[in-house]
Amino acid sequence: MKRKCAQKALEMIEDGMTVGLGGGSTVALLMEEIEKHHKSIQAVTPSKDTLKLCIQHHIPVLPLEMTEMIDLAFDGCDELDAELNALKSCGGIHTQEKIAACMAKEYVLLADEGKYHETLAFSYPVTLEVLPPACSYVKKRLKEMGAEVTERRSAKKAGLLVSDYGNDLLEAKFSSVENIGKLSLELDGIPGLIGHSLFYRIASKAIIAGADGIVVAEK
Repeated sequence: MKRKCAQKALEMIEDGMTVGLGGGSTVALLMEEIEKHHKSIQAVTPSKDTLKLCIQHHIPVLPLEMTEMIDLAFDGCDELDAELNALKSCGGIHTQEKIAACMAKEYVLLADEGKYHETLAFSYPVTLEVLPPACSYVKKRLKEMGAEVTERRSAKKAGLLVSDYGNDLLEAKFSSVENIGKLSLELDGIPGLIGHSLFYRIASKAIIAGADGIVVAEK
């Protein structure tokens, strides 16, 4: 299903485009398709893993910080709903991914049908990138909003995991969310919270792969 999803995404790419490539296994397959079909593009990516794969697949890469506009951007997600809102929590690079998404003329999410819900299930926590001096304050605000807050950690590293830019990563688990837009706005308004993994009204399309075929959903 992921391969079919990547092949459908390839149909949207034209020679000469600047293409945003996020993280995830489906994006990795898309890079294979780009190389296989000799697409002449420039890539922009917020992901160090994707940057390495671009080099392996001979796809030229522009630095994100030196790019003002992206023609078309593709990204994976952890959850997707009927309004094309998404959670992108697992990678921990959501701040950079959201910057790339907002730079793009068209932002397309790639997903399999297991990630699709009519409304977001919030099976994953909302991941937050936080300036270290604001960590305690942000935790307090999140708890007041009804979230169970934990610090992101790994058995392979001692201490708190940090973002690529050295900021703290927190995870906020909400038992129920009645208004996704209100939650996104409240998170955006917390001082010291740099970015969160709830992508509200950002995607313009989604390519959803299922057992019965491919569906292209539009906003």
